[in-house]
Amino acid sequence: MGVESIVVAPRDEPASRHVEAADRSIEVDFDEVDAIPVEALASILERAGADAAHLGYQGQPEMFQLASAAEKADVAVIGTDLDVLGALTDSATIRAAADRANVRTTEEAEDLRRPRELSVLVAADSHGATVAIGECDRSLCTAEHTLIHETPSPELLFRSDGEAFRMALFENARRMATELRYAGLLEVVFHLDPAGLSWVSDVKIGLPRHHTLIEMVTGTDLVALQLRIASGEAIPEELEAIQAQGHALDASILALDQADAPVFSYSVAPAPHGRVRATSSATVGQSLPADDRPLIAKLTTHAPIRHQALLSMDRALAEMRVEPFTTNISTLRRILADYAFRAGQYDTESAARFATA
Repeated sequence: MGVESIVVAPRDEPASRHVEAADRSIEVDFDEVDAIPVEALASILERAGADAAHLGYQGQPEMFQLASAAEKADVAVIGTDLDVLGALTDSATIRAAADRANVRTTEEAEDLRRPRELSVLVAADSHGATVAIGECDRSLCTAEHTLIHETPSPELLFRSDGEAFRMALFENARRMATELRYAGLLEVVFHLDPAGLSWVSDVKIGLPRHHTLIEMVTGTDLVALQLRIASGEAIPEELEAIQAQGHALDASILALDQADAPVFSYSVAPAPHGRVRATSSATVGQSLPADDRPLIAKLTTHAPIRHQALLSMDRALAEMRVEPFTTNISTLRRILADYAFRAGQYDTESAARFATA
């Protein structure tokens, strides 16, 4: 896109993965174990001569403070909006937006047992247009992490009315985005019961960590889309006509111990272009970044059909090498081999069962 990328790095430290990938870096006195000091961000942006600040993935605890500091420095913030970000910390805001959009929320569900959890990614621009890009099944979740994401959701893939149900979810997500008056990427999270009814449970703004999943089935660069929307451009017309192709799985590789230890080795076996994608900030010789721990990597596989994507994921996990950590790779492979998972029959309680199997 011709946009120069500048990253912040600790002074006198070996270059980590993101520093090597950037056009240039700004060195600052801070310990990488801690977050970038918020009070220093304004001067960092001034030194960099930055036009905008991208604050990373959605859900960072420091996001509000960083966005406030960037805004005070009169620098555009990509991927978040202070007013919306603050409002979403209050469940009443989500409930009020859902009421205006005529969408049910989980607060209205009296006895929602073993639901599926799906999210719909929506792009909204500053001109009032909204587009639902795709859905993601995130039911295999623990309190801290979603172990496996996949798209399309098996729940919709195997339903006779799956496409109609998808369109209904997409429309509800678009209406939520419209009511929140947010320009950028927004993820609306739904709970589905066995009877096929849906309720909104949460709304998240910014770039989701599992963005590679949506990118692989749609061919859309979501970070580039964020930059275009932030610069005031309208959503491209081709995005409205996009059709997801094939199936994709995304697995979270976690360190179960020694999360602060230096990375001794990290490797992913070669794979056909467009079939396997590994996203990681692991740098050999350095500890995992503090704001990633215990996440080592996100591994995404894509294939024409679900079974092929599943087998590709299993093979990639089997050949992945990450040391010195004990990881959850064996758990992930056990999930992939489970008959219920292969049949697409799982819900929000399934991850706990796999953890103790």
